[in-house]
Amino acid sequence: MKFLIFIFKHRFRRNSLNNFLRCKKINQTYIIDFSGPLLYLIGKILYFFIKSKKVVFLSCDGLDFLKRESNSINYWLGGTSEKVQEKYRKFKNNFVMGGTIFTDNRKILTFYPTLIKRNTLNPDFKFVYISENKEVTNNKSLKIWKDHKNKILDNLKLIDNENFWDNLINIKKEVSAQKIYIDVKSLIRVELVKELIKILGKKFILIGSNWKIIYSNALQSNYSNKYVENIYRGNICVDFGSKNSDRCIYPRTSKIIESGGLLFQSIHLDSKGTFKELFEKTCFTSLDDMREKIFFLLDNPDKINDLLNTQQNNFEKNNFNYKTIKKIEEFVNS
Repeated sequence: MKFLIFIFKHRFRRNSLNNFLRCKKINQTYIIDFSGPLLYLIGKILYFFIKSKKVVFLSCDGLDFLKRESNSINYWLGGTSEKVQEKYRKFKNNFVMGGTIFTDNRKILTFYPTLIKRNTLNPDFKFVYISENKEVTNNKSLKIWKDHKNKILDNLKLIDNENFWDNLINIKKEVSAQKIYIDVKSLIRVELVKELIKILGKKFILIGSNWKIIYSNALQSNYSNKYVENIYRGNICVDFGSKNSDRCIYPRTSKIIESGGLLFQSIHLDSKGTFKELFEKTCFTSLDDMREKIFFLLDNPDKINDLLNTQQNNFEKNNFNYKTIKKIEEFVNS
């Protein structure tokens, strides 16, 4: 593959792809951005005429859907295989951002942080968490949480373990399984945020309009790229992962790392392989582990710049995005 060409109508999807679209070249593959209401028309014209496997076209969320499987990808952002519209599920060139034990995980495509800002920790650094808070009303979800809350908080990997769900949900047949998984993740967030507020007080910045229902000091949501980047840069950025996925890298974590924030994240299936030597310092496996690592960071601010530098080097040197390019190549050549 010599060229990877992005063609989709809506500019807001550029934000989800973060800095990847600003890359000119990854190894021997050129990245070309024809997104937006005008440029995408050029991309579509090229798509109709270029059928070589050396040129691969990628569209987002089925806008417009690319039916030619020999050299095109339809990438569904912000969700799992469940997000693919029913009318398009027969096509093999659908890829998604994330997955869990409840979804089809064969076609996950991850775009990793790139073009990372080089900076140091703010002298008066804060712990920052930006998200929306989803109220959980499903009785089955609430029952699972009530019965297993302590066990889950003692081992945050538990909800991605098929054995944990065996006696709770019929993984193969229950239509609502993924929704219950999302509910439980939301309930975990509420509990961990409560602990962060308790430990950190004014050292913690919580952003998300829905959080204000619970915490009056929370700030309103602000979707400005510049605002988010400025909040993340030089701070410790808390993340509990995408509610839709069991993978550690998704648009929000890429934004944190690219903006120059130190990612402080709950454990995911691929955390150790992705963060390598950072894993023991910046990934937490339980509520107690989160608490202990926060105290370590507060007591050792002089070591945080080293962690930030290690994080930047990890993504620049390991060339994770080349593996993503290779995955696309393998698909179109299969």
